[in-house]
Amino acid sequence: MIKSHQRQKKFNNYMEEHLKQRPQKKVFQKKEIDSLRNQAIEKIKSKLLPDKKILKIILIGSSVKNSFGEYKPPGFRGTLFSDFDFIVFAEDAFEIPSWLEREPDGKPFPDDNMNLAYRNKKFIDDKYDVEVFFIRKSNMPDSKIRELSELAGIPMTPDSKHKHLIVYSND
Repeated sequence: MIKSHQRQKKFNNYMEEHLKQRPQKKVFQKKEIDSLRNQAIEKIKSKLLPDKKILKIILIGSSVKNSFGEYKPPGFRGTLFSDFDFIVFAEDAFEIPSWLEREPDGKPFPDDNMNLAYRNKKFIDDKYDVEVFFIRKSNMPDSKIRELSELAGIPMTPDSKHKHLIVYSND
């Protein structure tokens, strides 16, 4: 696991550098961010719920940090706008819906079978994408996976330092 942990740190450093290459962004007013975030939350819930195999849905990223906005051209990851980043914790038997397409850049884990990142283009107002990352229940208790998740910015522990919003929980 040490080698995969080192590989993960290298990858995270690469991703940090990659993210620094983003063009400048004009951050929207908080009122607009709140409105778009609420639309995204309601739409993701309407698309994924009810489903007993979904344990929890959280929202992370720029819409939670109030830094959601519009990039200067050429944009970032094929869009001129920030996207909505949801993490879905689900039973192992949960089937990822067909309205989502695999996101090749979403790879926070050294084991590619765990990199379940998906995207839907123009999810809100025909211009704001959604990225949904799925974490299977069987991976949730693993302390190494929780550590790698935290390193990648995915809050998996109650004391996570990563700002997030719980959108749904079946607790």
